[in-house]
Amino acid sequence: MTAVPESLPLSHRSISWRVNAEPFVFLGGGRALLLQVAHPKVAAGVEQHSTYVSDPWGRLFRTVDVMAKLTFGAPAVSQAQADLLARMHRRVVGTTDDGEPYGALNADLLRWVWATLCDTALVVYERVRPPLSPAQRAQYYDEWKLVAEACGVPIETCPATWRDFESYVADVVHEELRVSPAARAVAHATMAPPLPWPLGPAAARTQRLVTYGLLPGEVRDAYGFRWSAAREHRLKQFFGALGTAGGVIPRRVREMGMRYVVQRPEPLELRRLRVIGARLTARRMAEFDARAG
Repeated sequence: MTAVPESLPLSHRSISWRVNAEPFVFLGGGRALLLQVAHPKVAAGVEQHSTYVSDPWGRLFRTVDVMAKLTFGAPAVSQAQADLLARMHRRVVGTTDDGEPYGALNADLLRWVWATLCDTALVVYERVRPPLSPAQRAQYYDEWKLVAEACGVPIETCPATWRDFESYVADVVHEELRVSPAARAVAHATMAPPLPWPLGPAAARTQRLVTYGLLPGEVRDAYGFRWSAAREHRLKQFFGALGTAGGVIPRRVREMGMRYVVQRPEPLELRRLRVIGARLTARRMAEFDARAG
């Protein structure tokens, strides 16, 4: 293991690179998002300020691009992403449906959004690859505290250790999360990958299986997602297959996607998928609004 630096970026020898450069970790995006918007103030911000309906996958691609370059890009690139995040967050202010004010620069909200990314990446990684050792887990978390600071979270407000972090996540899940209509709308909009038929329906089934299966049980129940022993068995088989494939494909090949994003000078742009995603989401939200009405 390498020593944890005092600031970003992290190197390709870091534990965070080992975890986040695996392409299958991207499958956890739905889990992280639904945990984020299960917080009423985060959900209000996404509903009122996000393009999750008009351009849902463009939003996702921007998030991937910013976080990858923030964490692993060259120093100047990493700082530019941190500055971009700060500018974006300053614009996100408003009031929830219950009349509570919120702002994206609120340290508690920033910490929760960061925590969902940190936690989800490791949850998915350890479903496929061997679990990290206690020392590796401690280093992974120390590295992610640097990510928190770059995202605007005062580092002294982060839980001190990984065990403290686990307790923090459990406490937020038990005490602060509440699935609002806005959260359900986001969940409905984002459970359909922007792929043409017949790839789209097949990918959507897999996305739902992974997302629903990896959510904490009480959050899954709050969204109204059904789960069963049979679905859990299919999820284990799916991750087992990914693990088998990962044992055959060389690590450098698996990391090519992350390397491409980090080294690409321009923001990640997959215009064809964005167009398909916008059309698909518009149809899904029309169905959702009709049922809600």
